[in-house]
Amino acid sequence: METLEKKTEFLNKLGTKKLIGDIQATEDKLTEALNLESKYRNDNVGYLAPYGEDCTEVKQLLATLILNPPLSPEGKKPTVAELGAWLTRQRVENVGLAQTIARQNEVTFSVEAKRIYIDVAKKHLESLKAVLALRTAQIEFLK
Repeated sequence: METLEKKTEFLNKLGTKKLIGDIQATEDKLTEALNLESKYRNDNVGYLAPYGEDCTEVKQLLATLILNPPLSPEGKKPTVAELGAWLTRQRVENVGLAQTIARQNEVTFSVEAKRIYIDVAKKHLESLKAVLALRTAQIEFLK
């Protein structure tokens, strides 16, 4: 690139202004997504649980149920095994508990979907920044 005109033409073709605009737009989307995820988690904190565990709302319902377990036909308190089997059946038979478990699953899925969107946005932002770094190196080469 020998002439100033060719250098200027090359710089214009790089589309650096558009790239910077894309970076800013992606940063804005990422910030919004992080805020939405945070708000959603805060609004549904009682339904969040580590994988394979029950959330606080389910644990509270199970604790309430365990206070009044059914008696055996002989009128005796159930054994630990019988109580465990009864609580397992309650996850399906007890409408309130089943609905709470369904809500927990819905919240878990939604949080995971939001997290995936955030991760994709972060990777997109990293890619755009890498392209900007390349453009910067190309501009430095023209000096």
